[in-house]
Amino acid sequence: MGGGGITYIQANATLLEGIADNSITSLSALCSVEHFGLGRYGDPIEPDAWEKALKSFQRVLKPQGKLYISVPVGAENKVCFNAHRVYKPQTIIDTLDQMQIVEMGYIEGFDIIECITWQDKELIMHQERLDSIPDIKNNGKTGLFEFIKL
Repeated sequence: MGGGGITYIQANATLLEGIADNSITSLSALCSVEHFGLGRYGDPIEPDAWEKALKSFQRVLKPQGKLYISVPVGAENKVCFNAHRVYKPQTIIDTLDQMQIVEMGYIEGFDIIECITWQDKELIMHQERLDSIPDIKNNGKTGLFEFIKL
């Protein structure tokens, strides 16, 4: 048997040291970024760790590379003690300034409420859906984002 395999790299996600710029085709961060830098899991207190992580993801992705992330979303940015953060969707979009949002929605029960889509070179915003994201006490809703690096 021959062929390739999976390469495993362990690195601090806020910096991704040792991972070359423009070297990754696809990257996923599910239910993780919102915890970075809050000290809950033994990590150092670092208020901007989440932002550093997103910038690192952006740095290591190849042009046209895909980023899939999920974070709690709500009506406002907030920190819920040392458990996690909740983000306004626009905060995530603005932080990833070298990427194009392809799709954004949030989980409601067993459905995904689609809020933003990129179709035919046009960004379609369902502002009424964005404005009505339920802000469940200290939890937010699970927001799902897909980006492509420009």
